[in-house]
Amino acid sequence: MKMFRDLFLIAMIACGAVGGSQLPQLVQEYEQRLGGARDEAQAAHRQDVAEAKAFGLTLEGFAERYRASEDQAVQAGAERMLQRRDRAERLDEAYAALGAAPYLLRPWVAFTHLETGIAEATWSSFRPTLTLDIRFGIAGILAGWILHALLALLWRALFRRPPKEKNRFRRA
Repeated sequence: MKMFRDLFLIAMIACGAVGGSQLPQLVQEYEQRLGGARDEAQAAHRQDVAEAKAFGLTLEGFAERYRASEDQAVQAGAERMLQRRDRAERLDEAYAALGAAPYLLRPWVAFTHLETGIAEATWSSFRPTLTLDIRFGIAGILAGWILHALLALLWRALFRRPPKEKNRFRRA
């Protein structure tokens, strides 16, 4: 049993090291997709602002005009316009936060500012590379070791046998 436990520990540490060293590449690909989505969202927002200025209105005033229309399709256009503005702001904030994050905190910042559509597309096209980042590799080793310790504690708690009573001085 000890041999199996030690082999499992080695496997978890190795998987943690390799998996952890892939994080920088995954975050880099996410950042590239985030930047592209941000550029597209900002271009759409700038177009909405330019249309509003052509009529001498702010974007909010332009949206209110759309909402005042009796045509539901035009009213829906106001909501889409404001959603494009909000998305552009959200993506810009996420991109700026990721760009300003310290190297070792970039995965955490990406996770806390996660855009699910962009993350799903990034994950679906992500291919692990042979690059090994020693800093994230060490973090992965520690994560694998800790996960192994937690699983070992859980295993012991669930499958511990009650101790056998030893009575050496039993009288016949």
